[in-house]
Amino acid sequence: MNLLKPSRLAFVALSLPLAAQTPLFNDGTAFGGSRVFSDGLSPLGNPARYDRAAPGWHLSWVDGDQRASDNKAILGDTLATDPTVVDGALRRLADNPWALRTRAYGLAMARDAAGFGFTREEFRSSFAAVDLTNLGAGLAANTTVLDGRRAIVNRIHVGGGSLAGGTAAGFSFRAEQWQLGGIAPLLAQGGTFPYTLRADDLVMSANPASVKATNWALDAGFTRDLAEGLRLGVMVDQLNRKRLWDVDMKPQFRAALQLDLGPSTLLTLESDLNRTARMPFPQKQRTAAASLRYQVSASVTFRVGGERREIGDASVTRVGGTLDLRMPSLLLSFGFQAGPDRPLKGLAAMVN
Repeated sequence: MNLLKPSRLAFVALSLPLAAQTPLFNDGTAFGGSRVFSDGLSPLGNPARYDRAAPGWHLSWVDGDQRASDNKAILGDTLATDPTVVDGALRRLADNPWALRTRAYGLAMARDAAGFGFTREEFRSSFAAVDLTNLGAGLAANTTVLDGRRAIVNRIHVGGGSLAGGTAAGFSFRAEQWQLGGIAPLLAQGGTFPYTLRADDLVMSANPASVKATNWALDAGFTRDLAEGLRLGVMVDQLNRKRLWDVDMKPQFRAALQLDLGPSTLLTLESDLNRTARMPFPQKQRTAAASLRYQVSASVTFRVGGERREIGDASVTRVGGTLDLRMPSLLLSFGFQAGPDRPLKGLAAMVN
């Protein structure tokens, strides 16, 4: 069994900061938004964009799953009594090994080209290491395991930027307190396949986090107008590289192009430029995305987008959208990411 020991948990906790790239304030590719051309509120967005946020207090809530394709159904099939079904489920699990449940809350204040805020994120994850050598007649000796983790982070972030001559630049600082707990990962044992983390055991109330650690991170970014209606943006997170446990936390660079398709439509294309490990999954990751923002009227904006996320050798594509409603003293935003399991959904509000 690959159980997480307390001494290792402390190191894992330090490496968690950009794990899920949670779309706080409905500002992320999962909801048709953007990280590079963000709206200036998310602690994981581009700090050069703080001037984009409407002045005032902003609230955020996010809840739901992000899984590899059919991960929940596959885990359910590993419980079958038919060895043929179990054999097939393990083969599919090797291609779709990860599951992540997220719950997050946020409060942010925006003013001019500066911002600060507090967020709390809770994660429950699993990643399967599948034994593909003991299948069929050797199924009784199969040693497939699930690495299950539970994490909570309380984060304070502050940052600011400047805009001059069509070029914007900014920095942000994040101070985080993490709590982490391990979940017994046993999946296969003697061919009977009892395991602690079942198909829908990604519940936030189970296995409370027990190990505490602190982390700080520095991010930077810039945007530049290349021509009328065409912009370039680049950002980097975790500038302070860390080697933690089995994870080499290198800075991750992300670039984007944004094009005006008309007076009411914006197209954004963006991608990570390098693959680097981010927990709770120690495998290297990369995301590419596209989004379209359409201004229906002065009070209604609709955003739709899709992203392709790679974790290790596995990849998954998701699509989502957000509806923004602007009133004289209130801004409401409803986000939704389609998925076969427990769809990711978000709500954001601003009150002046």
